[in-house]
Amino acid sequence: MSKPSPLAAKIAGSILPVVVYGLLGYTWYIYIFRICVYLLLSKPPDNTAQAIIFMIIASFFWIMAVISYTRVLFTSPGKPPSARTPLLSQESNQGRVAPINLPRYYYSPKLFNPSTMTLRYIDAQDKMDIMPVISVSRQDGQPKFCHMCECYKPDRAHHCKECNACVIKMDHHCPWVSGCVGFRNYKFFFLFVLYTGCYGLWVFVSSLPLVVTGIRDMNADLDPQWIVIIIIAFIFGLTVCGFAGVHAYYIIRNETTIEHLADRPNEIRVDFDMSGQNFEVVSVPVDDNLWERKKMENWVSVMGRNPWGWFLPIQRGLGDGTVFQYNDYMFHTIVDRAVKQRQSMDMPHYGNNSNSNNPQEQPPHATMEYEAERLSSIDSTAHMT
Repeated sequence: MSKPSPLAAKIAGSILPVVVYGLLGYTWYIYIFRICVYLLLSKPPDNTAQAIIFMIIASFFWIMAVISYTRVLFTSPGKPPSARTPLLSQESNQGRVAPINLPRYYYSPKLFNPSTMTLRYIDAQDKMDIMPVISVSRQDGQPKFCHMCECYKPDRAHHCKECNACVIKMDHHCPWVSGCVGFRNYKFFFLFVLYTGCYGLWVFVSSLPLVVTGIRDMNADLDPQWIVIIIIAFIFGLTVCGFAGVHAYYIIRNETTIEHLADRPNEIRVDFDMSGQNFEVVSVPVDDNLWERKKMENWVSVMGRNPWGWFLPIQRGLGDGTVFQYNDYMFHTIVDRAVKQRQSMDMPHYGNNSNSNNPQEQPPHATMEYEAERLSSIDSTAHMT
């Protein structure tokens, strides 16, 4: 299959939003003026109350869908910070060089603030009991780097070929919203499909009886626009409501579309200390959801803490989109596997190969000292977990 040209994608991204606004505007006009006003207000008997109720319900769903769609269009999905260095050592301790050589993005339960969904990074003055920390990496343990965007990618970030940009917590690329759905606009996208689906179903279930009654009992002439809106409402109502249900399922599982469809395992780097050299890489099966927590926690992380704002396209979810709270069971399982993986290694072989980039240049006593420190940190990690 040939890859779509950037020009075609750009044209589609410019036309499809106009189509969406046009369909929403057209269906609202037909429903309000060609159905409610004509069949309920212009024909006897007096159905003013019913007409007002029907128009209010349809207009509410319609307005919320339009606002949510506008928020999606004009809200960036979010991009990783522009950083070409993988480490934070030069940026910590108020400019003083700190002996920290960890990847730029990592996670530890003791550093994560669940109330704000943000991470406090390790400082040089911190104690070693905050270790270990974990991060998504390549198979060799190096942080994931995007050569196109020239930045290190946080967990759950992906490069979109259509947008030619990395997106934090990318869900999918959607030409209907003229771009990507990611961390910063995902809530608005979910509300758009939810309200659009509810609007379509309401128009269908309320229009069909009115049209049948109008033709059968009120001798109304058949308006072709009635047939058109009923068909559109039925198709879009069912399909978009189903789409909203799928994304509601993703939200309560703390999962994205990309993660749900992934077919490759995640490589997780476990750092036992701050040296940046004492780590193991654990392969996690693709079916294991690294970030799934309690359903309400997952929901709040996307929709916000205030229940009054859950279904309003005002504020997005919590956090900064670079670090996410891991499932506690998965975190400890990964660390345990890393500890066992390290302990199963051959000691002499490890001492000759993992001390530094040039271990042959290390004197024997330096290797032995490093090995003792490494075993001590592993033992403390095993007791902690």
